Amino acid sequence: MIKHILILGASGTVGAAVFKQLSCDENLRTVGTFFSAMQEDNFHLMRFSVEYPNDVSSLLKQVHPDIVISSLRGDFEKQLITHEYVAKYLMANNGRLIYLSTANVYDSSWDQPHYEDDARNSNSDYGQFKIQCEDLLRNRMGNRVILLRLPFVWGRSSPRLQEVKAGCKNGQLRVYTDFFSNHVSDVQIAQMIHWIIRENKDGSFHVGTSDVISYQYFIEQLIAAMGVKQPEFIFQNNPGVMAVLSNRNDIPNRLMWDSKELIQYLCSNSRQLASF
Repeated sequence: MIKHILILGASGTVGAAVFKQLSCDENLRTVGTFFSAMQEDNFHLMRFSVEYPNDVSSLLKQVHPDIVISSLRGDFEKQLITHEYVAKYLMANNGRLIYLSTANVYDSSWDQPHYEDDARNSNSDYGQFKIQCEDLLRNRMGNRVILLRLPFVWGRSSPRLQEVKAGCKNGQLRVYTDFFSNHVSDVQIAQMIHWIIRENKDGSFHVGTSDVISYQYFIEQLIAAMGVKQPEFIFQNNPGVMAVLSNRNDIPNRLMWDSKELIQYLCSNSRQLASF
């Protein structure tokens, strides 16, 4: 049976990877949203701005999605309004929502890695907003919302990788010290979402590399794999652990990346698309 998918924020690093992954599945009809003057509406990409959250209602009626994937960014309050509309539509039409959240929902206690069932508590505005949005969706949709919590996100065109490249070119790069973390690629997220849809999974997922390593060491290994000269590091002391690990036992090994595989992906020419 064909499922209709709507990706909110399909022009961002993660949304674009998810759009590409799902578009390769003949059993899915995938539509994404963008907000850029450089793009034009077509059958698969439609314009939507979170600045006008009411517009999502007409978008939902036009696409009739079975599943909405939210990778939205922008004004926090307007994101909440948008998700209210989405949740109402999906509940009325027996649909589901995959919401991309963040490791920052735990950022009041960076003393150890966190797992899916750990209590959330945040000191940052961003983390508190994500907790608010998670709670709103859970209250409105129950087990029809799937949560993905993400650590540092990387992609070949991501701002984070571009910052590293610019630092190498300019000869200086800011790096966290005494800080341990895990990371995730746009493609790993896309593969995980594809699997969740195909296998009809539910609940919460922590998606990231399986190893927790020094942030400085990760950057050093990434630069070495890029084959460029390591710049002078401007150290920013930020002791702690920012990592989200999974204690689920149903995730296939092929979806579990480590830091070495992530770095290889960032520095290779081939695009990794998992087949199911």
